[in-house]
Amino acid sequence: MASFDFVDSSSKAYRFIWQRRAEVLRLSAMVLSIKILCFVGFVVFGIQNDILRQGLYLLPSYLLEGWVIAQIMVMALYAEQAEGSKSVLPPSQDVSSNIKASMIVYVLMKLMLSFVVGSSFPGGVPLSESAPPEPDASTFIVAVMMIVFLIWSFRFIWVYVPYVMGLSPLDYLRRFKAFSSSFYMLGVWVLCFVPLVLVMILASEVLALFMIGIGVEGKSVVFNAGLAVIQAFMDYSIALVSSLGIAYGIYSVLNGENKKTPLF
Repeated sequence: MASFDFVDSSSKAYRFIWQRRAEVLRLSAMVLSIKILCFVGFVVFGIQNDILRQGLYLLPSYLLEGWVIAQIMVMALYAEQAEGSKSVLPPSQDVSSNIKASMIVYVLMKLMLSFVVGSSFPGGVPLSESAPPEPDASTFIVAVMMIVFLIWSFRFIWVYVPYVMGLSPLDYLRRFKAFSSSFYMLGVWVLCFVPLVLVMILASEVLALFMIGIGVEGKSVVFNAGLAVIQAFMDYSIALVSSLGIAYGIYSVLNGENKKTPLF
């Protein structure tokens, strides 16, 4: 059974980004610029709740973002290999094609998620505005089945990661076919998502206090544009850090380590 230490994988992702922050920032500058412009544009044109349209407008950003994240994953994994771990990465001549393949799959995954979320919540409002049904046994069973399915399918979100290692989606899904594999990936995502969301909340509070200090209303376009800048930065940061964490985890499995988190 494929397993990895999700705490160690997440910490490696944070550590690599901090240690190579100058290179990461240089590669990420254009992505952040485009993403910030897009998110501010959503506020200015009043479509910040229209996920479907946002997904289409963010397509150029997704293309560049997928390419940059793949590049940084390659940097991190080759640095990991240079430290003496078993060589499982593809030859250097295949790296360029693997990065392009990872980028394409990343864009498709982002568009698919935008479509699913946007179809479920058009305009930021749930499809059904009627009162929720009374809970009963069948509702509970359906809810449990949905949760189980979502946990199992969580591994498909990261199918673009193994491409940079020369691993096909079929080989990746075979290696991580056990249901428990999703929990390790969920662990990485939570450890990458929660701290950055807390930073975003703190930054939003600081921005609100600053706007109040200069006499700008909390619901103004300027304040919402400032929030959009923070959201764009956090959206990219979460994608980058979690992708790196998953990459470290998959890499350790390919090395045959199959480590488990000490918490378990």
